[in-house]
Amino acid sequence: MKRVYITVTALALAMGLGAQTQDSLLRRQLELERDFNPTLLDANKITSLPALREPTVQKANTNYSTWAGRVTPPLEIALPKPGEIMTAIPYNTKKGHLAFQAGNYANLDGLFGYRLLDSQEHQLGFTYLHNSTNGDVNFVQSPIPEGNKAYAMDNTGRLKYHHTADEFALDMQFSYLDSRFNYYGNSFEAERHFNNEKQRLGVMNARVGLETDSPEKLNLNGFVDFKNFTTKFGETLAVPGIKGNQIQAQVGFSKPFKEGDHKAGIDGSLFTTLYKGDLRNYSHLNAAPYLQLDGLNWNARLGVDVLFKKSGNLQVRVVPNAGIQWGVTDRTSLYAHVHGGYNPNTYLCMLEESRHVAPFGSVKPSFTLLNIEGGVKIGEVSGFRFDILGGFSKTDDAHFLLLNGGQAPGDASNPFIEILRPVYANLSHSFIGGGMSTNVYAPLQLSLRVKKNFYNVAGLTINEVDISNPKAYNKPGIELDVQGTWQATNSLKFTAGYRFEGDRWSYFDGKEIEMGAINDLNVGAVYAISDAFSLNVKANNLLFEHYDIWYGYPAQGFNASGGFTFSF
Repeated sequence: MKRVYITVTALALAMGLGAQTQDSLLRRQLELERDFNPTLLDANKITSLPALREPTVQKANTNYSTWAGRVTPPLEIALPKPGEIMTAIPYNTKKGHLAFQAGNYANLDGLFGYRLLDSQEHQLGFTYLHNSTNGDVNFVQSPIPEGNKAYAMDNTGRLKYHHTADEFALDMQFSYLDSRFNYYGNSFEAERHFNNEKQRLGVMNARVGLETDSPEKLNLNGFVDFKNFTTKFGETLAVPGIKGNQIQAQVGFSKPFKEGDHKAGIDGSLFTTLYKGDLRNYSHLNAAPYLQLDGLNWNARLGVDVLFKKSGNLQVRVVPNAGIQWGVTDRTSLYAHVHGGYNPNTYLCMLEESRHVAPFGSVKPSFTLLNIEGGVKIGEVSGFRFDILGGFSKTDDAHFLLLNGGQAPGDASNPFIEILRPVYANLSHSFIGGGMSTNVYAPLQLSLRVKKNFYNVAGLTINEVDISNPKAYNKPGIELDVQGTWQATNSLKFTAGYRFEGDRWSYFDGKEIEMGAINDLNVGAVYAISDAFSLNVKANNLLFEHYDIWYGYPAQGFNASGGFTFSF
């Protein structure tokens, strides 16, 4: 821990940050967002003389921020450039965006985006994303075995359309993901089951959403999201992979009352996954009535979720869905919320947790009876914001991913497979934490987050053996994240970041194993040559740490990359 304190102290004097994501292959996702385009009212279009009208008294519709804080404005706001006053174009004239970055381990990131339509009513854009890696990684187990090549490549194309009308908005999206990767986990000198063959996942996604917004009428919001997914191989290379369809739909109705300050509503949602083959299908239906109350310095939601789940037997559960926020002062607020529900853990859901989960079988759905979180946000000191928070949750059938389910090579009747398999237990999780962010000196922005977790695990069985006093495998006991940026000049910006996750455990070959801490320091820089073109560099794992993301699945060592962004 001494190294941790030294590193954090050094970062306080550093220039900024940007953290390596939890994906062991440095999965990075870029999103192209449309710029805000303000417009001016056309006063010269007024063609009629003013008329005397009966005044209508209506309470102002005031929206309050969801967080409290005092912020020192950056210098560029306090001292605007005279050359831009009344001359700057109030919208972005560039429609295209291109970005590319490359580094060691054959790490490649690419982005292309183009706005095909961009008017007040219609927006249509296309984006293409690429990220890949194909480099050798070293295992951390002792004695250290020979490493392996970790391969992954994701290509995503997405077409998005948005239509804005007077009282409703329509969103449509179509995308396709082609993901290829290998199961590069430690085989402990056993013959590799999949022999580094590249698994393939294809996901076609279509989504339509509609939302109305009227302060007096009955409002409607909803969406339908459809995914079709296929994989290349299953339990063996000769067995076809998992295929199926996943549908998620929601429709909600709400009616404002008390001059729009409050509203009553009900949301209904459906989530279902239909597999092609022997896997058990999953579906749940949710009805969520609620009452939303808004006051001068407070707001509250009172509601419940009534859940109907079908995965084998039909189950009906009721969980709370409520929250409250109170502005104690202009700059300090208290908040709390409580919720619960099902985590479906379908194949697509599990791939979001780890792409190296077993490509056969299914993971049990878990149920969270109670999930409570609350805290205080304090902004009394100019230029600083402090957060203090805590929470508790209780989950049945929580899963923990272990290398081959915790079983080592040696059982001829059950061959070792270099994948992650789930084990189950009932989990109680509580935590306390806090954070601080500051921009007292406008070019320098710093943030710090720390969290201490407490776990209680019961009823865990591995390979038909009851584990006494088990731990929450692969879940960190302590988390620390430091982030910062320094705008050195109008053209040059530095970033830095540090992430620490300690007190991590796993289970393998009949014993619990303490995993090395995630200890990642990274720095970067961005230099804008013009408004349209910029260069960037970044270096990760500057401490040259050697650790696993999942037991048997190591992260990359020191890696660096550089590239450019171009708008046109």
